[in-house]
Amino acid sequence: MSEENVEIVRKGLDAFNRGDYEQALAVLDQDVEWHVPDVAALDAPASGMVRGRERVAEVFARWLGAWDPFSFEVTEILGHGEQVFLAGVQVGRGRHSGVDVRVPTFHVCTLRDRRIVVMQTFPDRAEAPEAAGLGE
Repeated sequence: MSEENVEIVRKGLDAFNRGDYEQALAVLDQDVEWHVPDVAALDAPASGMVRGRERVAEVFARWLGAWDPFSFEVTEILGHGEQVFLAGVQVGRGRHSGVDVRVPTFHVCTLRDRRIVVMQTFPDRAEAPEAAGLGE
């Protein structure tokens, strides 16, 4: 189960990085919950909880509009039952500023029935593996 979940998450990320946002969103449950930390200093796309696939799409469209280009480079991905831990780097260039940005970011995705039902985003690596049941 955990390897299958890792592949589902990887498939969504690969689609996202190709710009195939329809396919990237397809790995999300209709009622997905995305828990985003309050990291206003990083100009995060949202903070708190974003609920529903359509709302996630809206938040990402706004976020992606600020970058040209933007991608998420995976550095580590581990499965543990329903949980997938994902470490990576957000890489982009500000559309208006031209500033290159590299921000380490960590996620834990919970999957059920081959769909991501909960995504948690962490700016600090220390919290994410524990949330995925992987410990440090």
